[in-house]
Parts: sequence; C-alpha cells; structure tokens
Amino acid sequence: MKVKLCGLLLVIFFYAPQAYAETGVRIGLIQTLKGSATIQRGGQALAAAPGGEVYRGDLIQTAKGSAMGVVLEDDTTISMGAESEFIITECDFFPKEGRFSLVLRMLKGTFSYISGIMAKLAPEAVRLEIPDGTIAVRGTKLLVDVRE
Repeated sequence: MKVKLCGLLLVIFFYAPQAYAETGVRIGLIQTLKGSATIQRGGQALAAAPGGEVYRGDLIQTAKGSAMGVVLEDDTTISMGAESEFIITECDFFPKEGRFSLVLRMLKGTFSYISGIMAKLAPEAVRLEIPDGTIAVRGTKLLVDVRE
C-alpha cells in the first residue's frame, strides 16, 4: 500500500507542473512590457516580450520594477505590476457555440482588470480567483492587490 501511495505521489510531483502548461491554445498576447517578465510554460521559463503569445495554463510573472499588459482574445485586458504572478486556468471563448469560461488565478501582486466581450455576453462565466476568495465579474473594471 505504501509503495502504491509513494508511486502516486511521484507521478503527481512530476506531472503537476505540466498541468499548468496546456500548450496549443493561444488565448492572448502580451501588449506591453516595462522591465522584464517570464512565462512558465511546460516546465520552462520563457522571457516575455511585447507581441508574445499567452497560452492557457501559463504562469506569468513580472520582475521587480516591471509591469506588463496582456490582452485576451475577447479583449479582456489584464495589467500587472511589479513582482506579480497569475495563471489563466480556464479560457474558452467560442461565441458561435455559446461556450464561455474565464478563470484567472491571481497569486500575488497588483492587477488591473478590464472586462472584455466574454463578461458582457456571459458574466457568470468569468471568475477572478485570489488566495482568500473569488471575485465574480459583471462587466467592469477593477484593481486587485494580492499580498503574500
């Protein structure tokens, strides 16, 4: 029993980071960058640059003194300040099929969120998660400060 449990834990340990990096589904672009930022994707740290693609599951991190803006396919705009981190865990924008889902997990730092088309068409499909709770979005602008 202990051997199976250890084996299961090893599998989770080695494959869990890749669960964040579902590549192949581009969901947005880096619009602006001041300073430096990285994107953790598939176990690799990639340097962020304006025009760079953002994929579902990317962990996006800004460095000290840096700021970055990301625009998603539905025109949702996320700006983040220095030493901030977030993951877009869900992002499905298929208006013709009526499929909408956007979940942003803000791990730390400061964020400005401006809702896009998805929040106007299906506001219940948009959630902003912070360590202490969830923010429901009903088509708006907001500022979030997540402290460690």
